[in-house]
Amino acid sequence: MKPGWECFIYGMPGVLLAWNAWQDFKKREILPLSLWIFLAGGLLLNGALRYQSWESLAGGVSIGAVMLVFSWATRGGIGWGDGLLLCVTGVYLGFLENLGLLLWGLLLCAIFSAGILLTNRGDRKKEIPFLPFLLAAYLGGLLL
Repeated sequence: MKPGWECFIYGMPGVLLAWNAWQDFKKREILPLSLWIFLAGGLLLNGALRYQSWESLAGGVSIGAVMLVFSWATRGGIGWGDGLLLCVTGVYLGFLENLGLLLWGLLLCAIFSAGILLTNRGDRKKEIPFLPFLLAAYLGGLLL
């Protein structure tokens, strides 16, 4: 891969997450157009630059696909849009990095949720937007 492309490729999921985290926080929805734009861009970039194998790309997308199954199984307890967004980040990050993003996001969300429960600011049924935690996990991963 040519120098400079790596920063661009790894910056794209951050832009996607930032674009949608605010929307998820305010309206509990994800912008579908952004998913299509970033999906097409990621597939084109990977096809042109071949920065990861197609197996890794498919594995990254499978992380989001599993989230979609959980969304269906929990009847929306896990957001459908969260799964779709993880499918798209998987195109850029591949299996291991997308799995790490999900796990760190879940950990941050769990810590925040525990804080809500311990301070009596909500119960276990309180809805919490997940994308801000994915964004925080992604930014934390870039800094480490």
